[in-house]
Amino acid sequence: MMKAMKPRRILWVILALAAILVALGFVWHFSRPSERSVTIGVIAGTTGQYAAAGEGYLRGFDLAMEEWNAAHSLKFGAIVEDDGFDAQKGVSAYQKLRNIDHVAAYAILSSFTIDAIYDQLHAEGKPVALGFEQTRPAQDDNIFQVLPAALPVETALGQKVKSLGYAHPVAAVSNNTAVYQNFYEGFRNGFGRPVEEFRVGSDLGGIRSQALAIVSAKPDVVAFFMAPQDGAQLVKAILQITTMGTRPYFVFDQSVQSGGSDYQNILGSDAPRIDGSLVAMSQNNFTPDFTVAFKAKYGEDPVFGSDMGYNSFMLLADTYDPSEKEWVANMKTAQFAGADGAVSFDSVGLRVPNIFFAKLKNGNVAQ
Repeated sequence: MMKAMKPRRILWVILALAAILVALGFVWHFSRPSERSVTIGVIAGTTGQYAAAGEGYLRGFDLAMEEWNAAHSLKFGAIVEDDGFDAQKGVSAYQKLRNIDHVAAYAILSSFTIDAIYDQLHAEGKPVALGFEQTRPAQDDNIFQVLPAALPVETALGQKVKSLGYAHPVAAVSNNTAVYQNFYEGFRNGFGRPVEEFRVGSDLGGIRSQALAIVSAKPDVVAFFMAPQDGAQLVKAILQITTMGTRPYFVFDQSVQSGGSDYQNILGSDAPRIDGSLVAMSQNNFTPDFTVAFKAKYGEDPVFGSDMGYNSFMLLADTYDPSEKEWVANMKTAQFAGADGAVSFDSVGLRVPNIFFAKLKNGNVAQ
C-alpha cells in the first residue's frame, strides 16, 4: 500500500511543475513567430477629374492587402487619405500621415501630390510606391513608380509618327503640370525635328482659341498630351471647326485611356469621329489570376487604376524590411508578377515599359 505524500512534499512538486510551465511558456512566447503589423499611408484621389482612377487604385490595393494578410504572419494595414488630385490637399494628407499617424511607408497615386511633397519624401527616406508620373527627373532614391515609365513611350510615339510619313505635327500640351511638358519633350525628341507646342489650360474660351490656332497652323498631326477633360474639350472644339477632309490626324498618350470616360461623356455622339486615332501605350494587360480575384471580390472585371493599386501594395509588402534603408534597397531589385504582368525597375526606380501602339474605337482603346 502506497504511502500518502506529505503536504510539504506536495507543495514542492506543485512549485516545481509551475516553474517548468512558466519556463516553457517563456520559451514558447519568444520563439513562436509573432504577428507584426506594418501601416502604410495611402494618398489616392477619389474625387477630382481622375476620381475613377483613384477608386480603382484603392480597390486593387485593398485586394492585394487582403490576399497578403490571409497568407502571411506579417500583417499590413492602411490609412487612406483623399487628395482629390489637388497638390494642396496632398500636402495636408502627407503631413497627417507623417506627423500624426507615423506610417512606415507610402503609396501615392497622384502626380500633383508627389510633386508637391517630393523634397520632404526624399529627405524622410521612407519607401514610396508611386502610381502616376512625377515631373522631376527620376533619381536613384526611395521613390518607385509602378506605372510603366512614360517618357520612352512618348519617344516611341514621336518615332512612330515620323515613320508613318507625317511631316508637320503639332502638340497640344496641358499647362497644369510639368508631367505633360515632359511627355511633349519625349515626343519631340522621338520625332527628331521641331514640333510646335500649344499650351492649353482648362478655360473653355481659351481651349476654343487654341483649337483655332492649331487648325490655322495646318498640321498633318495633332499630338495630345493633356488632362482628360481638357483634352476632350479641345478635341471637340477641333471637330467643330474641321471636316474629315481638313482635319489633322490625332495621336494620344496614355491619358486618353485613364480619362476614357471624360472623352466619351464630352464627345458624346462625336466619339466615333476620332476612331482610328493612334495611341501609344505600355503593353500591360490584366493577368488572368488578377482578373479572377478582382471579379470574385467586386463582382466585375478589373477597372483602370486597380493594377497600380495592387502592384503598389505588393511592391511594398514583398520587399519589406524593418530597416528603411534595407527596405528601399530591396525595392531596387524587386521582380514580381503583378496584376498586369512582370514588374521590375530601371536604375532610377521607373518601371520598365513594354511599348505597343493601339487605336481608338468609340472612345475606347482597342488593340
